[in-house]
Amino acid sequence: MSFQRLFLTALILIPLQLLGNGNHYTLDFSQIQGDALEWFEKNGWAEQVDMDKMNPRFEKGTLVIEPKDDYSGVFFKDFRPDSRQLKGVNKIRIEWGVEQYPEGSDWSGSTDEKRNVRNAIGVMVFFGDEDQDSGAFYVPNIPYFLAFFLGEKERPGIAYLGNYWQKAGRYFCTPCDGKIGEFITEMELPKTFNRQFGF
Repeated sequence: MSFQRLFLTALILIPLQLLGNGNHYTLDFSQIQGDALEWFEKNGWAEQVDMDKMNPRFEKGTLVIEPKDDYSGVFFKDFRPDSRQLKGVNKIRIEWGVEQYPEGSDWSGSTDEKRNVRNAIGVMVFFGDEDQDSGAFYVPNIPYFLAFFLGEKERPGIAYLGNYWQKAGRYFCTPCDGKIGEFITEMELPKTFNRQFGF
């Protein structure tokens, strides 16, 4: 079975599309070969945290991220510089999958206590320029965001809060049944943002 993996801890991301009003952005790995770190850098993406230690590579038209240890990593792209900011985008569509979920991950419980809120793979979409408080001096402040992840035990339709960025961030598990394989996630961005943040 063939997958395309991306983001955070060990998984896959196939085509990712941001769609709306004549503007769109598509990230599709099906025709790419070669070094993953080099390709992302060439296309304006930055590798952050420990992505370089997570063995990112292209195999048979897929991006594979396969950490051999307890690492987390991110590929990040800022669309704001050079008039590349996406305007009028109203929907995200992700074709992705997972082969293994992180052990002990649990998004339930009190948000006042630290929880194991890891996920196998996730996508974060940021909104605006104004940084919001992370809740900890050692964690950088970032703008408002919606995040999507594949979950093993979480419930669909719930806006989860992480350990940090509780004012600015909402995490949605979709799908959440713990299955292994490929999935399609779609979400209306403006409506979801408005429901969560009220503007």
